Formats: sequence, C-alpha cells, structure tokens
Amino acid sequence: MPENPTSRKRSGSAWAVLAREARLTLRLLLDKRVPWYLKALPVGAVAYLIWPADLLPLNPLDDAALVSLALYFFVELAPEEVVAEHRAALQRRGKVVPGSWRDADDTRGGQA
Repeated sequence: MPENPTSRKRSGSAWAVLAREARLTLRLLLDKRVPWYLKALPVGAVAYLIWPADLLPLNPLDDAALVSLALYFFVELAPEEVVAEHRAALQRRGKVVPGSWRDADDTRGGQA
C-alpha cells in the first residue's frame, strides 16, 4: 500500500520553524506569568534593529546574531511550564483530522 505523503513526520522548513518560534515569542510576551524583565529581551532586540545607529557596526550578521540570541534566551529563561503550555497549544493548532490513506481506485473501502 502506498504511503501517504502528508503523514510523514518532519520538523518543517526553516520558514515554518521561524514562524512557529515567532508565534511562541508573541504568546509569551502577552502572557502575564512571564516576568516583565524577561520581556525586555525581545523588545530590546527589536528596538536595536530599528535604532538608526549600530552599536556593533560589523555587518548585518551581527544584528541577526544579537536578535537570535535575545529570542533564544527569552524562551530559555521564561518559566518552563508556561513555554511547554504554549508550545503544546501551537502544536494542536495545526493538527489534521486522523484518517487512513487509500487510492481512488481502491474499492475495498466500501464505495467505488
């Protein structure tokens, strides 16, 4: 029996991972259980991107590294149970209704 191409487990593309982490960060920013001083990390990182003067005028990679580190530490330092709760909610959001795969010419399913 052929395998359903949509049933394969995969982590997703880089854009999908970035979008999922952005949604997680936004949900954590809006959660009142996350301390205000931790919320300063992503807010400060975005402010650094918008700021007209570069503190480290190396190249655009240093901006990306700084923002990545700020977001990483924000998620890592946020309360573990809150992060787990939001990650689980984001995973449930994109679930597909369970079913079985069969070809259109397969008549064993009952209807032709």
